[in-house]
Amino acid sequence: MELHRLVRILRKRWILIVAFTLLGVLGGAAAALLTPVQYQSSTRVFVAAQIQNGSTPGDLVQGNNFVVQKLPYYLDVATSPRVLEPVITSLGLSESAADLAQRVSATTEPGSAVIEIAALAPTADAAQQLAQAVSESFTDVVINQLEKPVDGGESPVRVGVLDPAVAPDNPALPQLYLNLAVGLLVGLLVGLVTALVLGLLDRRIYNRDDIERLTSVPVLGSIPLEARANSIISTDGASTARAEAFRVLRTNLEFADADTNRRSLVVTSSVSGEGKTTTLVNLAIVLAESGATVAVIDADLRTPRLADYLGLDADRGLTDVLVGDVQLKEALQSWGTQHPLTVLSSGKRPTNPSELLGSTAMGTVLDVLSSTYDYVLIDAPSVIAVTDAAVLSRWTGGTILVVGANRVREPELLAACDALNAVGTIPLGVVLAMVPTRGPDALVRDGGFAASSLPAPRATRPIEAEKGDASRSTPLESESAPTDAPTQQRVTW
Repeated sequence: MELHRLVRILRKRWILIVAFTLLGVLGGAAAALLTPVQYQSSTRVFVAAQIQNGSTPGDLVQGNNFVVQKLPYYLDVATSPRVLEPVITSLGLSESAADLAQRVSATTEPGSAVIEIAALAPTADAAQQLAQAVSESFTDVVINQLEKPVDGGESPVRVGVLDPAVAPDNPALPQLYLNLAVGLLVGLLVGLVTALVLGLLDRRIYNRDDIERLTSVPVLGSIPLEARANSIISTDGASTARAEAFRVLRTNLEFADADTNRRSLVVTSSVSGEGKTTTLVNLAIVLAESGATVAVIDADLRTPRLADYLGLDADRGLTDVLVGDVQLKEALQSWGTQHPLTVLSSGKRPTNPSELLGSTAMGTVLDVLSSTYDYVLIDAPSVIAVTDAAVLSRWTGGTILVVGANRVREPELLAACDALNAVGTIPLGVVLAMVPTRGPDALVRDGGFAASSLPAPRATRPIEAEKGDASRSTPLESESAPTDAPTQQRVTW
């Protein structure tokens, strides 16, 4: 996994990591509060071989080796009922030897003959008395019972106290700072693992990197999200972050490998709710702002929204033209004053939208508009839901796929690209919409447009050279049909 993706996942879910860390700290504090106060006292005893009169150095070494070999056995003896039951009797305790063994421990260092006996008790004095009693009982059991010769002679080992037990000043349990540190580390670890797992399982598209990792389609632009996701930019050329993003998209579109003979583009998305209609309208506005003539067609005949966004009449539009009820010039509407757009709304909702969009009449409409306008932008339904966008793509010079950040999943984007590829259409580019302005996936982190990610531009027709071309007429200005319109179509112009 790439380092930047790992960092993005962690930054995206930092609240989750902090929450688990705080829970770990609270858990450590709760464990400290619930743990009974315990004091610990310890004593150190020395086990050695008994030196006899006339012993040689070799006998001394052999005796010490004997003791060292038996130390593990002595450690078990120190916490055995044989040692603890006399302690219970002498101190008047009300617990069993097995329970008392939970509060007594015996340890030694490797190669050492010193045993440390530690005891826990609710009070400092009780801990000191318990440790002292265990050491005395242990000494008695080893010398007078376990190692006492059968003939009643002297024991071959001797046990002596090195450090007597003393009453501790501070409790050994609970260890508040240790509990807090352990809780913090455990909470942090759980938070990091949880964040990584959720991040790796999250298949949604968030930024340009996700798109470039999945497809080879260039990203034409990234559009920031506003309070109203479907907001339309101002037509007066105001310089806002959102408007500038669409101007960047307009510039990048000039470098895309579009069909220079037919400047018609299908704007679609993988699923609904990704902002394709808003993207189309705002792109049309900035194209018109540059001096280009732009026609917009609402070809989403199932759920048309374009007329509602622009406040235009939706009763007469594309479907009426395709079935021959209305002439094209009568169905076209103008929107805007300073840089007007020509809009062809959806019209009446048909029962066979795919057949209408795939008809030769639709191709004729696009041919007429493409020969009249610099750009023809077509709002098409989402690719996965229906085949309308794929059908329309064969009439146009390219397809723009709008991807809503945090709106579409990786399999859906791949399925949309596959659906377009199945009809021989490769998306002209991707527009990443609804990009947040804050957080790890913010537009400032997404980066600007990289020209190297697009194919080399082909020679295109300069829009500026056409601005003053008075010989070009639009369907709104001309009452006669174009000479190159197919005569066999039902469409009348």
